[in-house]
Amino acid sequence: MKTKRLVILLSIFALIIMIVVLSSTVFSLSRVDVSFVEVPTNFSIQDANAIIESGDFDYGSSIFLVNKNKHTEKIESEFPNLKVVNIETRFPNRLMIQVVERQEYLALYNTNQNIYYVVDGDMKILRVVDNLDAVSNVAKCIITQDLQNYENGDFIALDNETTILSDLCSAFWRCGYSEKEMNALVKSVYYDNVNNEIVISTYCKYWFTIKAPKEKLAEKLFAGNNAVFGDDGVGEDFVGEILVYESVQEGKIYANAILNGSN
Repeated sequence: MKTKRLVILLSIFALIIMIVVLSSTVFSLSRVDVSFVEVPTNFSIQDANAIIESGDFDYGSSIFLVNKNKHTEKIESEFPNLKVVNIETRFPNRLMIQVVERQEYLALYNTNQNIYYVVDGDMKILRVVDNLDAVSNVAKCIITQDLQNYENGDFIALDNETTILSDLCSAFWRCGYSEKEMNALVKSVYYDNVNNEIVISTYCKYWFTIKAPKEKLAEKLFAGNNAVFGDDGVGEDFVGEILVYESVQEGKIYANAILNGSN
């Protein structure tokens, strides 16, 4: 009985403390700042106020009750080319919005359309263009998913194909390539659903063919890249295919350089 009474008293005490904390002006939101995780190219510190205003923060409310997801959605809706990495709580009464510029990764298109949807690694559409010249050096990628109902700022619904393409962006990052560095190397990307392989054509005269890209994609890309640029690699002047696959029996990834025209 004493134990039960003690639990009730402690619960009431905790409730009183929680009410006091939530209603305390010490923990009332009074300031919001912006921090760029990476040095921006299209934004500057002068844009900070506009970014903060787009979040529609409720100043004076308890910092413990801030709906960060709601504010993230509002900011990214107003600024499609920004990604909110985190909204950090800084006690007692501040928030720090951590943002990064979204980088162009692929220019997606369908065979029956002459429209290109330039997306980042999250498959968010950053711009829509109707001619190849405007795409610039962003890697081209033909996909089977119908894109004509999508607009600038939309996220493309992930299916098997676009999931692999999004995973490929992460794989390049893990191999040390930013989106810009990837686009300096890669001319086009194509996922072959029938043969379950992804073909990455470069601006050089070699290309990567990665088998079963759903599994260990980053490790396979690293092996293929090492087959070109590693100490024993064939070098960027190689003409032909870098075939990457995993031996299921051995549990080992192979990257074979196949000279163009050889059997």
